[in-house]
Amino acid sequence: MSRRDAAGRLVASVAHLLPPGRREWGAAMQAELEAIGPRGERWRFAAGCVRVVVTRPAVWRRTGYPLLVLALLVAGVHTVAGVSYGPLRWGLVGLVGALLLVVGLGRVRPFGPVAGGAAARGLRTGGHLLVGALAAEAVASMAHKTNHDIAGVPVYTVMFAGYLLGLAALTARRSPATTRTLIIGVAAGGVAAAGWTVLVMAFPPIPADPSAAVLFTVAGMGAAGWVAARRGGGAAELLAGACAGTVATLLILNVFSVLVAAGPAWLITPLVPHALTPADRLAGSRIEIHDPYLWMLLFGWLIAVGLCAAVVRRSAVDGVSADHAGPVPGID
Repeated sequence: MSRRDAAGRLVASVAHLLPPGRREWGAAMQAELEAIGPRGERWRFAAGCVRVVVTRPAVWRRTGYPLLVLALLVAGVHTVAGVSYGPLRWGLVGLVGALLLVVGLGRVRPFGPVAGGAAARGLRTGGHLLVGALAAEAVASMAHKTNHDIAGVPVYTVMFAGYLLGLAALTARRSPATTRTLIIGVAAGGVAAAGWTVLVMAFPPIPADPSAAVLFTVAGMGAAGWVAARRGGGAAELLAGACAGTVATLLILNVFSVLVAAGPAWLITPLVPHALTPADRLAGSRIEIHDPYLWMLLFGWLIAVGLCAAVVRRSAVDGVSADHAGPVPGID
C-alpha cells in the first residue's frame, strides 16, 4: 500500500513539524509505515507518530506561535464583529494584528530568539499573558462603547506594543540580563504587586488615583536594583530595577482590573454620587475608576520603553554572546 494514502500523508505532514535535528525521526517513521500493510494497523501507527511528534517541546516552540497568532486573530475578529462603526471595528482588528506582529518580532534580532534559561522563557510567556489580558479588556471595552470615539485605539496599540518590546528585549538571547537579574526583577515586582493588593484589600476601597500603586512599584524597583547591584554592578542594577517596574505594573493593573470588574461593592470608590440608584452608582464607579489608572499604564510603559532602548543599545555596543543569559549555577 502506497504511503500516499491518508495515513501516509498524515505521517509525512507531522514529520515536517520536527526540527532539523530530528528530521531522521520523520524519515524513520515514514519508512516503517511503508512496511505496514493492513489499513487499521497503518492508522494505529500513524496515530502513534502524531502523539510522539506533538508531545515534543521543540515542535511546540516551532509551531506554537503561528497557531497562537491564528487563534488570537480569530478571537479578536470575533470580539469586534458586532461593532457597527466601521473605523472602530477595523481599528480594533488593527490593534490586535499590530500586537501579534510585535510578538512575532520576538523571534528575530534584536528581540529574539528568547534566551534558553527557564527564567527568560517564563518571564516572556508570563509577560505576554499579562499584556494580552489587559489588551483583551481594552478591546472588549472599546468594542462595547456606544460612541464613535477611536482615539483610544492608537494609544493602546502603542502602549501595549511598548510593553511587549521591553519584555522581548530583556529576555532575548543577546540581552545582557542574566538569569539572576531576571529572577530578582520578577521577585521584586511580584512582591510590590502583592503589597499593593494587600493594602487595598485591608484598607478599602481601591484608591481613586494610582499614587499608592506607583509608590509600591518604585519601591520594588529600588529593592531589585539594590539586591542586583550587590553582585552584578550598575548594569544589573538598572536591568533588575526596570524588570521589577515592568512586572509590578503589569501585575497591579491586572489585579486592579479583576477587582474592579468582579470585586464587591465595598472595594469600589463611589465616583458617581448623582446616579439615580445604588446599582447605577456602583456600575458607573466601576467604569470611572479606570481613567486615573491610565497614568499607571503610562508609567509602566515609560519603564518598558526605556528598558527596551537600553537593552538593545547595550547588546549592539557590547556584542553580548549568545549564551550569556543561560542558567546560573545554584539558581536554575
